[in-house]
Amino acid sequence: MMKINVNDITLGFDLLGRNSPPLLLLHGFGLNRSIWLDLVENHLGNQQVIMPDLRGHGESYAPPGPYAMTLFARDIAVLLETLYVDRAIVCGHSMGGYVALAFAEQFPEKLTGLGLITTNSAADTPEKRAGRRALIDEAQACGSLAVADNLAPRLSTNLDVINKAHTMIRRCDPTGLIGSLQGMADRADKTALLQRIRVPALVVAGEEDQITDFQESQVMAESLPEGAFFGMPKVGHMPMFEDPAGLGQALSELVERVEAFNVD
Repeated sequence: MMKINVNDITLGFDLLGRNSPPLLLLHGFGLNRSIWLDLVENHLGNQQVIMPDLRGHGESYAPPGPYAMTLFARDIAVLLETLYVDRAIVCGHSMGGYVALAFAEQFPEKLTGLGLITTNSAADTPEKRAGRRALIDEAQACGSLAVADNLAPRLSTNLDVINKAHTMIRRCDPTGLIGSLQGMADRADKTALLQRIRVPALVVAGEEDQITDFQESQVMAESLPEGAFFGMPKVGHMPMFEDPAGLGQALSELVERVEAFNVD
């Protein structure tokens, strides 16, 4: 594990492999970079992979929020610059997908490919925004355990996956959880942005996902000019745990498409 100072905070991250183009993997809300380790070590060969803990998560600092998706994206841009990475394939899971889209909008010159994993481009509905506000209140009153109890059971039907996620969320700094919830509730709709993203893109969806709609994910892939859709049967919101080999195959194919796209 390495640490680096970015935008007045400390970010924890791992850098593995050597093969270009670099692949940046962003975890979801309440989780951390460890969700990718099995996938990277066993299913991506020697691909160069950058795995940060987003601010407020894992071993990164948790300043008071809110954490706008644009702020997360700026953190990532500075991380890449500090590592002398000019362009990367940016892939985000769940909230990490919101960050990936913010990155694509703010830093298109740094984006060579895009991966959207069990996530969506729409802003929160009023009902979902209200749910986040209620969860903020619970986190303020009862800490991270309240968020873990609320979220983890909806991430998968696999008890082992639920328990792993619950542990991660429970250990997350409540300040980071609250700042992230505020940022997600306030984020803008990015659906119109999809048509302007001109690099190879991948949308991954689980057929048993209780959080992200499978059909909406298909529509999102169709909206991307260079988009491809990868549906995963018997998978919920956590494909890196539920089917790491399948997700590894999809990400490897995205890397191959990026390499061919840049040669052309």
